[in-house]
Amino acid sequence: MKTPPKSDARSATEERSPADTARTLQLEKGLGFLVRLLDTRATALYEQLTRQNDITPRQFGVLLTLHQLGTLTLTELSNHIRIDRSTLGEMINRMVKRSLITKRNNGSDGRSAEVLLAPAGKAVLLKIVAGAARLQAALLAPLPPEDRAHFMRCVKLVAEPDRERNGTGKPTPLK
Repeated sequence: MKTPPKSDARSATEERSPADTARTLQLEKGLGFLVRLLDTRATALYEQLTRQNDITPRQFGVLLTLHQLGTLTLTELSNHIRIDRSTLGEMINRMVKRSLITKRNNGSDGRSAEVLLAPAGKAVLLKIVAGAARLQAALLAPLPPEDRAHFMRCVKLVAEPDRERNGTGKPTPLK
């Protein structure tokens, strides 16, 4: 059986000793490092543009999704906003305590819950949505306009490689 040829930077790293890799790896050139910097910048801009820090970007995603789609089960909401169920469950409970959303038993399936936007959640959403809508333009501003769509396609492919490739529009579960 023939082994496939090694390619890309990953195979070059595999051939080096851990000590060599640790000595030469440049943190500031690593994708994970840059993603963390981008996340920090995105959060700071989000807070600046929305003029608040009470509703996190993830909570904004919940509010916006419920506003646009209406009542959803936790599984449906988790799939829409790409947050795992356990993290979402904790966030939902905090948002219920703040009266931003309402959680109730799913009438068609007693084993699951569904959530809907509460009046206070809608009021908060409408107060911050214009600022949040300006976030993407602010984040992309350093790029030349002709590069922005390509950059977004590349980021999406890196962030969700299987969603585009498996043809279902849903991510392939990680192994």
